[in-house]
Amino acid sequence: MGGLRVAYAGHDFFFSCLQQVLKHKDVELVWCLTEAPDGLQPAGSVRGLAEKARARVHTGRPTKEMLEEFNGSDIDLLVCAAYMYKVPVSEMMVKWAVNVHPALLPQGKGPNPLPYLVTDFPQLSGVSIHEMTEEMDSGPLLLQTPIPLDGGDGLDEFYLKLLAASARLLREFLTDVEGYFARKIVSGEGSYWPEKTDEQRTVVAAVATASEVRAFHSEFGMFGFLLRLADGTTREVKNLKVSTCEHDYRPGSVVGELSSGTVVAVSDGLLRFF
Repeated sequence: MGGLRVAYAGHDFFFSCLQQVLKHKDVELVWCLTEAPDGLQPAGSVRGLAEKARARVHTGRPTKEMLEEFNGSDIDLLVCAAYMYKVPVSEMMVKWAVNVHPALLPQGKGPNPLPYLVTDFPQLSGVSIHEMTEEMDSGPLLLQTPIPLDGGDGLDEFYLKLLAASARLLREFLTDVEGYFARKIVSGEGSYWPEKTDEQRTVVAAVATASEVRAFHSEFGMFGFLLRLADGTTREVKNLKVSTCEHDYRPGSVVGELSSGTVVAVSDGLLRFF
């Protein structure tokens, strides 16, 4: 199908999906809904791609004024991929609306299934494209593909595979949008995985082992986990190096604040984060 006028909603997490939209020869990017420079999630790559394509860029939550302008733009397809806000799809005048979700729906509905996939449900790791409805992640399925995880894959490794797989799946979808909608499959009830709480994301350095800290980093990766120190303060950890070793430091204490990061002692080793 040719001549698709497309709107895109998302931040940098799924930037490869917007790249794929812009690569398609029969697509015109008309709108991009994303984050402001000081928003909740990084979106500089998405904003840059959209501005280069001369699309209309809206940052932050959808507004009444934005929707009025959007609905006068003759949009054929809305592609949502890791957008931070609820999309008022029932108020948007589009022929088709789809969401790219990082799990094999109907299992793994929710705002961020990645930590669950790498620790508890690796057999459900994959990416799905589904029709958007008012109920989160519950619209009919259009396309999906599994993403096999290797034994050493954590969240960060899965994310890189996800970037590649989601772009390939979206490319396939864009070749026959109407056909995939004609063959859509009603999604089952499945499962919903809520956002992990701060308590679930916290490891106590005074009693943790080096292997336990590595496991937390594998589970949360670039999203970060919380490290509670012996003095009761908490630090967010996204970039981490860990070594198992003998030492004379108090577990949970800060060994040093360096230009290359903070060094903290755990029961059987040292870690550095920055």
